[in-house]
Amino acid sequence: MNTHHCLPDTRAFPTDPVKNDLLMHAASLANPTSKAQTTLARESLHVEISRMLAQNHYTNLAVALSMAASSKIYNILWESLENVLQAHTPTEVQWLALPVIVVGGAKENICLPDTIPVTAIAEIFKNQPWTDAWQTIHWAPHLINDTTLSHIKASQWFAAKQNPQSAAEFLSQLPHTPLIVETGQSVQVFYALGFAGSDILPALGHQLADTALPLMQVWQTHLASAGATLFTNPLPPQSPLNALRSGSAMRLRMACDVFTTNAIRSIRLQSPRVGVVIAAQDGGNILFGFNATDSAFELQPQIFRWPLTQADDIDTIVQNFIDLLAECHVENIHLLHEPISAQAQLPSYAQSINMIGHNPLFPRSH
Repeated sequence: MNTHHCLPDTRAFPTDPVKNDLLMHAASLANPTSKAQTTLARESLHVEISRMLAQNHYTNLAVALSMAASSKIYNILWESLENVLQAHTPTEVQWLALPVIVVGGAKENICLPDTIPVTAIAEIFKNQPWTDAWQTIHWAPHLINDTTLSHIKASQWFAAKQNPQSAAEFLSQLPHTPLIVETGQSVQVFYALGFAGSDILPALGHQLADTALPLMQVWQTHLASAGATLFTNPLPPQSPLNALRSGSAMRLRMACDVFTTNAIRSIRLQSPRVGVVIAAQDGGNILFGFNATDSAFELQPQIFRWPLTQADDIDTIVQNFIDLLAECHVENIHLLHEPISAQAQLPSYAQSINMIGHNPLFPRSH
């Protein structure tokens, strides 16, 4: 079992060898023996995935993604698929998506505007090197949610990138789902989807840098609705697969941030010090538990569950969480070295300090 920050990885990666050419090529890229072999494996992956999608018969790809033996191999397959779905000829189109994370609070369900502020976004990007390509984007008529985007199959993206006509027809058929901020507090992600020529490729994946704040203000203004308190966090334009991955990951991270700050605030109203437990749970979850440090002040436990995907980097997730705790001046943290079962309760901080673990804010003594 691999460990990260001494946190066990409880994801159920397959251990038995699977006869699959895509997995074989991905494993060669994960453990290269020569430059020539690396080049051959990369080209073979591209050719075979392209052939499968063109024939709309990609069972082997689905098997490979589900049977990858590690995050590294899974990510190699994902990146190869993502590369196949890019525009590679002058006649093909390049799809792109802008994820927008929305933290919302409302006393009742509120329907947000679902249009895309195309002109305002173009104005933000007007001084970028790829501004001319940005003007040629054909946008969807409305924002789409993560459920709609995640249900689009790789073969559909492949067919829809072949020419502008296919792309426009595909875009017009996307379902229109209202964007709802639900009663209470929620964190959601919406996507502005569009396509352009291959000259838009250099615009994808770049950090927003000095455009981040103006872009946030555009979305904040555009989505503002009576009865809802919103905070928007737009991410850089990306290919749809990468946008879905980064959008989902950021939505979960921001949900964890909101939960964490609320939990710390509520505990400090009733107890002198906050104690936090970090633990892996069987089945591929990370648990973050909040309570008072002293059992005499213990409150109803507050636990955030982070379900891991095959692509997740556990170190990054845990480090981001630890950094947030440090910003909130929480020093009493115990990271458990052994996983807990899916049926067991996460121990409180007072209970956890008698279990094998350490405080990740400080160097380990052994």
